[in-house]
Formats: sequence, structure tokens, C-alpha cells
Amino acid sequence: MQTGESFLGAILSSLAAFIAAGARPRTPLAKAIVLVLVIKLIGIAGIKAFMFADSTRPIVDATSMARVIGLPTSLR
Repeated sequence: MQTGESFLGAILSSLAAFIAAGARPRTPLAKAIVLVLVIKLIGIAGIKAFMFADSTRPIVDATSMARVIGLPTSLR
């Protein structure tokens, strides 16, 4: 079993390798994946800025969730 320090070191080194692979992708497939992820991140940030421009959160209660989800099939 690993000690706490070596376990944390393994996690940090894996995280560093992951970030390095994202910062400097080596293969064309890795470059394409990074490009798609960056485009998705920009899209999500744009959607958030458009939907929640005034930094408020929508109020979600049981009624609104029932309207979105609908009735269970057992109650129909």
C-alpha cells in the first residue's frame, strides 16, 4: 500500500502529465481533440453569458421540474 505522500505525488504527476499533453499535443488526433474541447469550452461560456447575463440563477422548484420531466408512466 502506498503512503499518503507517494499517493499524492502520483496524482500530481499524472495531473501534470495530463495538462502538459493538453498544452502541447503531439499527434494530429490529440491536436484535434484539444481543438474540439476548446471550442466546446468557448461555446459553454458563451451560452452561460447569454442565458445568465445578470449573474442570477433560475429558481427551480418541484412544479417546474414536474413540468420539464413530465408525469411518470405509472401515473398515466
